[in-house]
Amino acid sequence: MYSKPIVFSDYHHGSLFYSLTLLFERRLGGTIFQPIGDDWYTHGFWKVFDHPDTVKQYLDPSRAEPYGTDNSIFLCPDTGFTGKGITLKGFYQMPVDIVIASLPQHIEPFRRLCKSHPNKPKLIYQIGNSWAIEAGLAHNIMASALITGVPEHIHFISYHQEFDLSVFYPDFSYPGQKISSFVNCFSSSEGYAFDWNLFETVERLMPDWTFKSFGNVCRDGYAVGPDELAKQMKQSRFIWHTKNGGDGYGHIIYNTAAVAKPMIVKMEYYQNKMGRELMIDGKTCIAIDGLSPQEVVNKILYYSDEKKYENLCKNVYKNFKRKVDFDNEGKSIQNFMKGLK
Repeated sequence: MYSKPIVFSDYHHGSLFYSLTLLFERRLGGTIFQPIGDDWYTHGFWKVFDHPDTVKQYLDPSRAEPYGTDNSIFLCPDTGFTGKGITLKGFYQMPVDIVIASLPQHIEPFRRLCKSHPNKPKLIYQIGNSWAIEAGLAHNIMASALITGVPEHIHFISYHQEFDLSVFYPDFSYPGQKISSFVNCFSSSEGYAFDWNLFETVERLMPDWTFKSFGNVCRDGYAVGPDELAKQMKQSRFIWHTKNGGDGYGHIIYNTAAVAKPMIVKMEYYQNKMGRELMIDGKTCIAIDGLSPQEVVNKILYYSDEKKYENLCKNVYKNFKRKVDFDNEGKSIQNFMKGLK
């Protein structure tokens, strides 16, 4: 069952959709589609945000290239990969096996979508943020965030969102004096102001070091695509990741561990978060909770000693390999799919 599944999923963000592509296409030999075309919105099946600009951003076919002659399937360029979009009409003509909702607001419309499709596909709720299961209850749940209190009747699996380990692989070199952040919108904006001020203060106290802030609406621009992101990570001695509120999954956290670079973190942000499994102060990361700017500087310089740094990097990668095994998780997901309700 589902040996080469045909899957339809909403589009939450590129890293998540690419992880699903790696799972369902590369591992399982199937095909995954995202919605494209206004019909998804006008028929009430697409509910990311009710604004014309957002609808156009996500669903406008002009951003994609038609695949075939019937204009039902489109190739959708993305950051580092190309996805496949399908129109609502094309969806009903395709023998879809699985429908995935990665946003709570899509549970109800996607349930209707499954019921109205001639193939009666199974619905999966993919939870990549720390949302409550009750936020749109579904019978089948794939969680790449730390979720507790799962009702017994739920068909449930916990897993890590996959990424390309041929791009994010360990680099045990001793980089120059560079510290990089990859938190989107990391600036004086609301929610990040205190940590951004700390970042800039530490930067001023370390004039011989280079500090970079990459990401959407960030000071130093965007590290575009997985290859560039991995390159910038490997060129950095430390990755600064103080993200107030933490991450549901946290691709940057897991990417950083895969390239064997230690992070500068506030562990208080990761209580009851999946990424906390990669954070051991002084072993795999530098925790700066409650420290003054000068104390942060002192701790960074202490672990910058070449021997101490080498041990940190080895510990980071060893812990990553212990916690994350995409091959085994792929097999577990195959078994999970056999029991879809």
